Amino acid sequence: MNSGPYSGGNPFGDKNVPSWGEKPQYAAPGSYPPVPNYLVLSILSLLFCGGVFAIPAIVFAAQVDSKLKAGDYNGAVESSRKAKQWLIIAVSVASSVLLLSMCCVIGIMMMGAMAGAQ
Repeated sequence: MNSGPYSGGNPFGDKNVPSWGEKPQYAAPGSYPPVPNYLVLSILSLLFCGGVFAIPAIVFAAQVDSKLKAGDYNGAVESSRKAKQWLIIAVSVASSVLLLSMCCVIGIMMMGAMAGAQ
């Protein structure tokens, strides 16, 4: 039998890696640490921050629990990470817009006060 680097075996060893055609083994629900889903924060972000950036956060947050129940821990972690990312984007955009609008209002008020003082 050929024992070279192209012998057909896994060069990294057989560490619970499924062969071609095999279905991957999923873990039993509850055997991994809990994964945050950020669903409540995403909904609050949609209500109070508004904007379309909270919608992807809600979609990804809703996927976390169903993937955990199916045993797809890595998929749940990935959906949780994306939900958190979109939540941060939504809150950052809303905060930036609020800060910019407050600066504009203060600037307009100052210009009005300076024009009225003359």
